[in-house]
Amino acid sequence: MAMTGIAARAHADTFPSKPIRIIVPYGAGGGSDYLARKLSDKLSERLGQSVIVENRPGADGIIGTSMVARAQPDGYTYLIAVGTHLLNPLVHKDLPYDTFRDLTGVTLIARSPLLFSANNSIAAKDMKEFVALSRANPGKFSIANSEKFTMMLVKMLADSQKMDVVHVPYKGSGPLLVDAAGGAVSIASSSVAAAAPYLKSNRLHALGVTGTERSSALPDVPTLKELGLGDFDYYVTYGLYAPAKTPRAALERMRQEVKNVTSDPEMKAALVSQAAEPVANDIDEFNADQARYFERIKSLAAKFNITPE
Repeated sequence: MAMTGIAARAHADTFPSKPIRIIVPYGAGGGSDYLARKLSDKLSERLGQSVIVENRPGADGIIGTSMVARAQPDGYTYLIAVGTHLLNPLVHKDLPYDTFRDLTGVTLIARSPLLFSANNSIAAKDMKEFVALSRANPGKFSIANSEKFTMMLVKMLADSQKMDVVHVPYKGSGPLLVDAAGGAVSIASSSVAAAAPYLKSNRLHALGVTGTERSSALPDVPTLKELGLGDFDYYVTYGLYAPAKTPRAALERMRQEVKNVTSDPEMKAALVSQAAEPVANDIDEFNADQARYFERIKSLAAKFNITPE
């Protein structure tokens, strides 16, 4: 035990002594990639070592995540993943890693609410009015989603509010928002950042956001909870993870530096551009939150018969 303590202190004193890799398991140019690169630039300055971002897209993030799960747990390889990281065990058979045993959380870097928006032919100023409109016109309106997580939330909303609406799945928020703006679907469910150009050009108008409080990016848009539509405490999340058994000292250093970076004005501006709020919670809090969140979405998946494929 004494040697273990000495080794941990030695690691803390010398870390980092070589470049650090952050794997982004999605393509270049997306929100996660953008935030990872902004974060890596600032971390490089603070840590005195290069922090290199590598994109390893494919299979809903599974390819890149698997690389990190199998990496040497020495504190030099990390993963930035969004909320689908926790959904993957529920929708994919035979994952090449165990989400909780092979990886450990470092911190929740930031989070952003999900947005419901509509084209101008929809005569509703918020989601409460749209719920009333859909109840009065069963089967007339549609809500689009671009992945299984938002599909679950849409179904949760329709079920809780007894709405008879058509669910329309898309592969990606790009085509979804184009069709919503053009009137092919009534309501779009997406990230705030993806919808922002359509809101600015008045091709879509915002009806409501998820979360416990209004987004600073859309301060005039009410939350679903505020509208009396239930507790939709769900977000687009950007989490930092490491291989299991990574030295605690390395995790603590990375978490602290992420917290410092998210307080930097330039990084705050980058987060604002993605309609995201910094969090940077501590390691134990993040892992406990992840476990609770997983149980919540596991219950939703079971309720709506979403099974691994």
